[in-house]
Amino acid sequence: MENGTVVRKYKFWWAWKDDKHEQWLQSMASQGMHLRDANVIGMHSFVRGAPADVAYRWDMGTQRRDPHYRQLFQDAGWEHVTSIGVWHCWRKTCKAGVAPEIYTDNTGRIRRYRKVLIVMCLGALAQLPPILISSGHWPELLGGPAHLTGIPAATRWLNVALLLLLLYGVARLGKRIRDLKQA
Repeated sequence: MENGTVVRKYKFWWAWKDDKHEQWLQSMASQGMHLRDANVIGMHSFVRGAPADVAYRWDMGTQRRDPHYRQLFQDAGWEHVTSIGVWHCWRKTCKAGVAPEIYTDNTGRIRRYRKVLIVMCLGALAQLPPILISSGHWPELLGGPAHLTGIPAATRWLNVALLLLLLYGVARLGKRIRDLKQA
């Protein structure tokens, strides 16, 4: 697959829209653009090659805690493409036009989304101390003077925006989990 020129394309995606992102990657492969690498800001590197019917799937894996994680996928015929933090991208050739799935039942999908949900909740909680510190209320809560903040207001608003984005993500993932439970 990797014998052509490298093409870069930008496409940002969210954890709750992983299916749309995977469909986009599959359509790129059908045009002869095979994913080589991706990063956290949405930049994707593709290698030009022959068009192929290839499914891409993202999974949140813990290779450090589970050394068999990668081997399980490889034994099932999946090829590891790239990683973004704990997210791992896998690909596998479609058979008879049917895209293979990593998780064949909703229980597995729910478990994956719950892992992502926990990470987002922890990220949201991590935003609270910087917001409190920069607002000047944190030192008062600890019994100290409020003037000890020294953090620009822009930083506070950036943290608030990130908190709101994470909370939105938590809500979207919660809805995705509810939908899977009802299916």
